Amino acid sequence: MGESSFSWSRPALLLAGLLTAYYAFPDDWDGEPVAVALGLAAVAAGLALLATMMVKELVSVHRGDPGRGMRVLAMLLVLLIMASSLTFFLIEEANPEQFDGLQTRTDALYFTLATMSTVGFGDVHAKGQLARVLVCLLIVFDVAVVASLVRAYSFKSGQQQD
Repeated sequence: MGESSFSWSRPALLLAGLLTAYYAFPDDWDGEPVAVALGLAAVAAGLALLATMMVKELVSVHRGDPGRGMRVLAMLLVLLIMASSLTFFLIEEANPEQFDGLQTRTDALYFTLATMSTVGFGDVHAKGQLARVLVCLLIVFDVAVVASLVRAYSFKSGQQQD
């Protein structure tokens, strides 16, 4: 039985929750208290949506529902992308000399996606040693772990079709 488009609603909602938490996370803790509180409330709502989708997916995996592998992989990739983006953004906020061209959360997301896809346009790049170490770790993780998971899932899917 094929996967329905509805079954992809969990990764889509997970992405929505993560994007909400990512963009709502306060970057000016000394700013207006109401704005900080609203930002933290939005982060909490995004993380609650994330947690709900992950729990539902884990329950499905535990039940042994068919066709879970690709959706779980998609959820893990979304988590990796958002966690890496937020890490790069926070490092740049703490030490602006670490990256060249990374000034916003969207810049951090763009940089993460360009790095993970091995496109590396060069307009945003790591300058500092900490940033370079983290980028190297992301590249190694992407090539070694993510590519292996995708290959293993593809191999498993190919065997099931025979």
